Amino acid sequence: MPAHKQTRFRKSLTASIGAAIIVCVASPALALTGLLENMNPGFVSELLVLSLLGGIVLACASAVILFHRSAMRANRAEARALDAIKELRQELDVAQSIALAEPQVLIAFGSDSPPRLVNHVLDLKFGVPLKLRSLLRFASWLERKAAINLETQLRQLQQTGANFEITIKTLTGALIEAEGRQSGSGYYLKLRDLASRRIEMANLLNKQRAMNEELASQRAVLDALPMPVWFRDPAGRLTWVNQAYVSAVEASKTENVIKEQRELLETRQRRAAEGALGSGETFRKRLQTVVAGERRTFDTIIVPVGRASAGTVIDVAPLEDVQEQLSRQMAAHEQTLNKVSTAVAVFSGDQHLVSCNDEFRKLWKIEEGWLGTRPQLGEFLDYLRQTRQLPEQSDYRAWRDAKIKRTDMNEPIEDWWYLPDGRTVHLFGDRRPDGGLIFLFDDVTEHLALESRYNSLIKVQRETLENLREGVTLFGSDGRLKLYNAAFAVMWRLDTPFLDRSPHIDDVRAKCDMLLDGHELWTTAMHAVTGVYETRESFDGSITRPDETSIAYAGVPLPDGSTVLTFLDISDSKKVETALIERNEALEAAEKMQNTFLSHVSYELRTPLTNIIGFSDMLAQPPVGPLAGKQMEYLNDIRTSSTKLLAIINDILDLTTIDAGGLELKLAFVPVRDIVEAAELGVRERLAKSGMTLAVQIADNLDAVFADRQRLTQVLYHLLSNAIGFSPESSTITITCQKSGAMVAFSIQDSGVGIPEEFQASVFGRFESRSHGSKHRGAGLGLAVVKSIVELHGGKILLRSSPGVGTTVTVLIPQDSNRIPQSDDEDRHDTSPPKAANDLCTPGFKKPPPPAFG
Repeated sequence: MPAHKQTRFRKSLTASIGAAIIVCVASPALALTGLLENMNPGFVSELLVLSLLGGIVLACASAVILFHRSAMRANRAEARALDAIKELRQELDVAQSIALAEPQVLIAFGSDSPPRLVNHVLDLKFGVPLKLRSLLRFASWLERKAAINLETQLRQLQQTGANFEITIKTLTGALIEAEGRQSGSGYYLKLRDLASRRIEMANLLNKQRAMNEELASQRAVLDALPMPVWFRDPAGRLTWVNQAYVSAVEASKTENVIKEQRELLETRQRRAAEGALGSGETFRKRLQTVVAGERRTFDTIIVPVGRASAGTVIDVAPLEDVQEQLSRQMAAHEQTLNKVSTAVAVFSGDQHLVSCNDEFRKLWKIEEGWLGTRPQLGEFLDYLRQTRQLPEQSDYRAWRDAKIKRTDMNEPIEDWWYLPDGRTVHLFGDRRPDGGLIFLFDDVTEHLALESRYNSLIKVQRETLENLREGVTLFGSDGRLKLYNAAFAVMWRLDTPFLDRSPHIDDVRAKCDMLLDGHELWTTAMHAVTGVYETRESFDGSITRPDETSIAYAGVPLPDGSTVLTFLDISDSKKVETALIERNEALEAAEKMQNTFLSHVSYELRTPLTNIIGFSDMLAQPPVGPLAGKQMEYLNDIRTSSTKLLAIINDILDLTTIDAGGLELKLAFVPVRDIVEAAELGVRERLAKSGMTLAVQIADNLDAVFADRQRLTQVLYHLLSNAIGFSPESSTITITCQKSGAMVAFSIQDSGVGIPEEFQASVFGRFESRSHGSKHRGAGLGLAVVKSIVELHGGKILLRSSPGVGTTVTVLIPQDSNRIPQSDDEDRHDTSPPKAANDLCTPGFKKPPPPAFG
């Protein structure tokens, strides 16, 4: 016990004894005082002495008893105090061990004692002083803001007891953690490395995050499964289900399933599972339950997880469907194998025949009953040897054992069997994934025969190619030379070793361009061979090299991506062609000169003829005076001859204009009847003189035709003139106008001498004039003009004639108003169809006088 506590204990013990003595002595004295007042004084004196002695004895005994009891209590308190001190020392040792084990600085502050440095094991690199006095001067080793913040936090901790945990920065730039907390009547300040704390915290967070991610991923996988999955707690309640479970119990959300504890399995099924789980076994059984209103069969698996459990159900209906589908596929596979022309045999892992197709039976002539015994591979080879369907072997047993042993090497097998009956069989075998064997037997007898014939044909074609006059070369899709003949090498002066190296077309072009004078032949060929186009097109042309060799070339793309080039020396043909071209140019120049001469002469003759016709008309007028009969006859002859000559000249001018492309049509909707009447007016005098009749037939549904009024009238005039010239007197000429599909047909029919069939093709030629037994004889230009004008309209002309019967000429004019662009001159007419025939005459239009056409 401490000294100050022992002194205090003695003082209290002495006071207690003195008080006891006073009480013991004073109590009897006070009691006897009242009694002695009535007794003898001597007796009283003795009694007083005796009482005093008894009180003293009694007080001493009481004091001894009290002292003994106090001593016992003091000893017990001292023992308890010693035990408490021992426990406190043990706890202090543990606390110091914990404090010393962690790299930190610990300062303890008492309420009535100075600060004390408990622990300092922090690395010096953090800039924390070692001595307590330097530690408490925060501004000497902390940044200013950090020192002020730490002092403020310590002051608040001392005054209000508010704990704190802050990060401070030392003058060395290191970050440390400062933690202040109350401890009994005092408080403490702990400084420790922030990095180690953070690393420890980060490791814990990473572990927690990894575990959370793993749990989330596992649940995400389970949630994505198409089969219901659930977890139960030890009490058997659902704690988690996946979406498939939610759908199976026809719920809207997972939370509703957990809240309502919706069960997938029936009660008796769950009890059976609980019985198996109670003994620590996994429950596996195929059960039937209702899902989405339909009873279905599931493979149920429930496993114990500690005291909890997890379960799932697997719908076996898809498995059964897959098995059925597999059976169908195998049947279809068998049917497919029976359709192929290759013999197929499948052997199991123990080399027993499992299946084969019909071609296998046909190839080896095997009976169905023997195949049903599932023979082994060795037995199959023995059967082939017995039926002489194996290649002849000097040691068959060794050959068979080698073939069977080879199947155990897990390598593809390929072999050729040349059978005694002349057949050749290509054998291919391989190991199946299930450990079995599959063999393919292909009868290539016909294939080899075809290959032999093909090689013979290639040799013949090669010899043919070598003897061609044309240079032929073939470039593959990679641009390299694949084939050439001798004519190609000679024509382009290329040596055989160079061509045999299969050069690229770019190398061939470089050598061949030396023979050309900048021509792009081989550049074009190179683009055709090496270019990548959506559609490959052929090309051709001809060139003349500086050595005056003319070559015709052509390039044709082939379906396999190759390109064949052909070259032909056409030097002789080119010379002949040049001569013909020059002759043709001379003829064209002569024809042009002839046309120019005729045009010039026609224009020069037209003026005097016009004057002659004009003066003839004037002489025939009454104001000039009467003429004698012969004079009038001569005058009529002059007028008739002049008119015919003028018509010929006009025809020549029209043909010349058409050939030069200078004749423009003035297209408009023209009344058909007006055109017919204008043409009839031109030949009326000739009709009357010959006593002929013109019958006009115009269809009721035909009002107008889209054409050039003047030129169409000229066409009908020429056809009528020709019909009059070849028809007998007093005959009838018929003109028929009607629609023929999208065209208007004008037909002129006569009953004249007709045209022989051999001359019908040349009737519309220029200067084609034959009388065919009639009195008519013209210049042969009228029908040529007709044909040219009709073709300018986009129409056509038809001829039907028989000698002695007559001739029918039909002109077809199309009725599409957009077929020919109109001229933009001032005489262009409106193309919209009129309502009446009178609307067809535009202002200023004048019908041509009859002499203009005849």
